[in-house]
Amino acid sequence: MIKKKKYDYFQTFQLMSEYACNAAIELMNEFKNYCPDEIDIHLQKMHRLEKDADARRCNIMQSLAKDFRPPLEREDIVALSNALDDVVDMVEDISIGLYIYHVREIPEIAMAYSKVVLMCCDAVKEIMKEFEKLQYNDNIMNAIKRVNHLEEEGDTLFAKTTRELFSDEEANAVSVIRWKSMYGRLEKACDACETVGYLVESIILKQS
Repeated sequence: MIKKKKYDYFQTFQLMSEYACNAAIELMNEFKNYCPDEIDIHLQKMHRLEKDADARRCNIMQSLAKDFRPPLEREDIVALSNALDDVVDMVEDISIGLYIYHVREIPEIAMAYSKVVLMCCDAVKEIMKEFEKLQYNDNIMNAIKRVNHLEEEGDTLFAKTTRELFSDEEANAVSVIRWKSMYGRLEKACDACETVGYLVESIILKQS
């Protein structure tokens, strides 16, 4: 009898982290070459990546429901797949903000923030490459530290940009509301990446 190939959760985790990176790259490119009249094209690209990530999460759940001996505790697999899906969702949410807040131009500081989001997603991708080993080695430790450091950088940018918005007494009220929300969305994307790092660290320590 041919033995059925076991579902590879770790490979799927890696794929989901790649979707997050691709979404962050698409976002940064959109910020760099922003054309508000073509926002629909960008949103379609982001939505495809979000749907792909969501489909992978569903695959994990379906396999987990039938798997008698998964490689990790079930609740850890569920939590990590949800966290990785959240990263893609949060990056897409930034793009949705461009549309619903009718953004016409991208400030330089927002461009810098999008680079931090991309670096956070890249750190998550590095974490997931090492995760299958289930070892608290230097590579995964450094990747987790990197995402934590980048998230802190994102917090600093959020505080700085928000303060600048409210420091300008003559600023347009609509612009203040618009960018307060946009910076909040950028911060949430960084936070979502940090959550993945914390989860992986916890899972690996339980396996040690």
